[in-house]
Amino acid sequence: MTPQAELIKKQATARLDKEAAVHRSSHQNVHARRYIMPNPALGGVEIVIIVKGSNLQLWCEARAIDGLAARVLGGEGRPGTETYSEPRKYGRHSALKTMDRLHRGDAWRFIPKTIGNLDAILDAVKGAR
Repeated sequence: MTPQAELIKKQATARLDKEAAVHRSSHQNVHARRYIMPNPALGGVEIVIIVKGSNLQLWCEARAIDGLAARVLGGEGRPGTETYSEPRKYGRHSALKTMDRLHRGDAWRFIPKTIGNLDAILDAVKGAR
């Protein structure tokens, strides 16, 4: 990972460890951390941070962030229909397979470029934006 991506990962982990609960399927060794972020309007929102290559990906349920706001924050919409669009082949990162709603549901995928960008995404997921 790049030094900037390492800083973003450290901030993401620190915030989520403080503000969210660990998902019942727990974390996946080095590559993924699974959480439930509290959101007053939605209850808990599934959110996963994944280290992939030199970047950090942040996945969350699509219901957590309005489409325009998510795109402004750099989100890529990932429809639930992609999960098994090829027979017997899961179309997302395997760390999402143990999630209740992110497994097959509509999602946003973000690759935060700065700590400020990461903080804005996490604030939006928890309904603070």
